[in-house]
Amino acid sequence: MEYLIHLGILVCIYLILAQSFNLSFGLGKLFNLAHIAAYALGAYTTALLSTDHAIGTFVCFIASMLVAGLLAILIGIISLKLSQDYFAIGTLAFSAIVTALLINWKSLTRGVLGIPGIPRPEIANIDFDNLNFLYLSTVLTVLVLLVSYLLFNNAYGRSLRTQSEFEQGAIALGKNTRKLRNFAFFVSSAIAGLAGSLFAYYINYIDPSSFSLVEMIFVLTLVITGRPGSFWGVSLATIFLVLLPEPLRFIDMPSSILGPLRQLLYAVIMFAVVYFNRGTIFPKERAI
Repeated sequence: MEYLIHLGILVCIYLILAQSFNLSFGLGKLFNLAHIAAYALGAYTTALLSTDHAIGTFVCFIASMLVAGLLAILIGIISLKLSQDYFAIGTLAFSAIVTALLINWKSLTRGVLGIPGIPRPEIANIDFDNLNFLYLSTVLTVLVLLVSYLLFNNAYGRSLRTQSEFEQGAIALGKNTRKLRNFAFFVSSAIAGLAGSLFAYYINYIDPSSFSLVEMIFVLTLVITGRPGSFWGVSLATIFLVLLPEPLRFIDMPSSILGPLRQLLYAVIMFAVVYFNRGTIFPKERAI
């Protein structure tokens, strides 16, 4: 039972993380490779506030979202003026800077030793064992999915799609494309910060290795497999891919092989999806 609860919590965290990336990458075609850095900042903000200052859970959630959102604003000021290719390179550089800070700012983050002893959430004197934590994760996930669904299907989402496909046309219609991209970037990163906060509360320990480029590639795989810009596709792909490698745990095989095997499996899936989309990440709509 505990194992199933654990899987449920992981699915919730990755649903939040994948849909947050889908907002910027799927709707706005902003190839933000610093998304994992927003996730990391959310986790570290919660870890530091809850362990060093005993700050309440909801304040930690909000602070984590704001810190991750501020990262997006900083990156956006510098990078959103760049073309799509250079934007990806710029965000990758920012991600590397954040990782370097997490490793080397030892007086704050403890470097590679990480931050242990992160307490479970404290809400209304509830004992957050794994089952209650699953309930909390489910509530937050449903709220995030609801917000994402509304953004995907309202006027804002349609405007963001328009500017990503045909920017000059969006400008001709009176849309402020820079404001659209900035808002998508901020909301996407803020939600990633919430996922990081939830992750820190659940694991009770974080270090920089949890937020590596490999993790960013996994999130990218979730979104590409579900089709960027598709709310339901990314949701279903996330559930499927998070649970897919779990049967491998029951195979009598050394852990040194199981880890790379999991990464190989995801790499094959991503390659297959791109191949069958005829070499493109964003499938072209069929002409009428």
